[in-house]
Amino acid sequence: MPLTVAHAACEPASSLLSRLAARNGAISMQRFCGDIAFPIDPLFRGEKVAIEQLAQLAGCDVGALERVSIRHLGKGHFRLRDEFASLQSFQRTRIRVCPKCIRSEMSSAAESWRVPRRLQWKFSSIRICREHSSVLISLPAEKFHKDARDFAAQLRKHHDWILDQPVLQASPSPFEAYLTNRILSGRGDRWIDRLELNVASRACEVLGLRIAKGPDAALAGHSEPDWMTFGALGYDILKDGPDALSECLIAMARVDGVDGRFFGRLFGPWMAWLKSRSLGDEFEPLRDVVRRHVFDNFSVRKGVLVLGVPSEGMASLNPQKSVSLKGFAKRNAEDLIYRGLATRDASGDIVPMSFVTQGMLDAYEREKKFFRNAKRSSEGRKSRTFVSDETNAAAESRLSIGDAAGQLRVTAKTVGYLIQHGMLCGVDTSELYRRGATVVTADSLTRFRETFISLGEFAEVMQRPQGSLSMKLRNAGVALLAMPHDLSRIYWREDVSAYATTKI
Repeated sequence: MPLTVAHAACEPASSLLSRLAARNGAISMQRFCGDIAFPIDPLFRGEKVAIEQLAQLAGCDVGALERVSIRHLGKGHFRLRDEFASLQSFQRTRIRVCPKCIRSEMSSAAESWRVPRRLQWKFSSIRICREHSSVLISLPAEKFHKDARDFAAQLRKHHDWILDQPVLQASPSPFEAYLTNRILSGRGDRWIDRLELNVASRACEVLGLRIAKGPDAALAGHSEPDWMTFGALGYDILKDGPDALSECLIAMARVDGVDGRFFGRLFGPWMAWLKSRSLGDEFEPLRDVVRRHVFDNFSVRKGVLVLGVPSEGMASLNPQKSVSLKGFAKRNAEDLIYRGLATRDASGDIVPMSFVTQGMLDAYEREKKFFRNAKRSSEGRKSRTFVSDETNAAAESRLSIGDAAGQLRVTAKTVGYLIQHGMLCGVDTSELYRRGATVVTADSLTRFRETFISLGEFAEVMQRPQGSLSMKLRNAGVALLAMPHDLSRIYWREDVSAYATTKI
């Protein structure tokens, strides 16, 4: 009859089996299981029959052992009681321990069987021992995974190394305290408790990353202390439910210097994580909260997918901080209304449209000054546009609006806007077209293309998708021609050429 060890309340079945092997003098857990013909692999998969056999062998309560044992469901999915977890939830190839626990419970390497592995030590988001307020340390990596999962053998092998490690003190955050209580005692009734365990833990960390590091932060490359801080920040929001999360997302758009027009750019790593294909259906309740926030607070074109669901195209108020008119923009406020960049509110004041940023107002000033100087350099011209003299337009070759749009790689609506505001020369009559049709003079089109380039034309030159190229240009701060948001994007050619030379 083999010697037994007492089952600790927080000890999973794999640790109990490992300690049984060490208590009976076996060189390894695999050797011990081979000697007594015990099915080791089914136990590590968390199969009920194997756990019952181990409980009988150790003389402990099978219900208590099942309660703290993890069952492998296949394809990287796991279950702990009624909790769902994934591969990212665990430290599976490295064993983490509290050095103070080892020192207090294991006086020598020969007594490794005295220390039970705590279930919470296996979870990636728990990095502090709540009994001693000390940071967990990872044992040296093993070449073979089967060796790494033999807990007692690992303690025996690395006993002296553990004693040599400095003990770092840190108080467990409310986030880690919440996870530990949930792992050991079960979930509660709050909104965050209704999220699966792997969703709640990682959501707190990634939301905290966005709060701490801003929209340009990467999801990888952060230290363990950083993730501890991120988790605490995110939990402070998510513990109060979906309304608190929505308020947090709104607050992100109010930060000075942040572009609040585009939710993907604004939310950065938070949105990138939620869009990941590796996340399963258990993340859908969290996605639904973020998706409803986007639909309620951002103007998203109809059909655009937001976390897998197409938008209905309902226009909504953009949460970005409003831009005030001053300087050149204020002096030309009436023209901004004509250009579709501003409107008059109920009190009669002129205010920018929701999509207008300070960068767009700066681009408007640059454009107006450029066209004004160009007109002055055109001696003898009476047209309000520098690109063509309407008095000589009859002698010039002309293009239909559709043909002009094709050459510029923009929409016909955009060409109409350029004509209306003097950036292209439009002629109202021509024997080549139906009466009343507007055509574009070839000379004005040529002159316009010398100075400006559309996103479609640039994408064609670079052989890249317009969407990704647009994101790169926006992130680099390349200025757009100041126009309403539903028109094609047009840039200054010199700016795009400078960016292409240095970045692409």
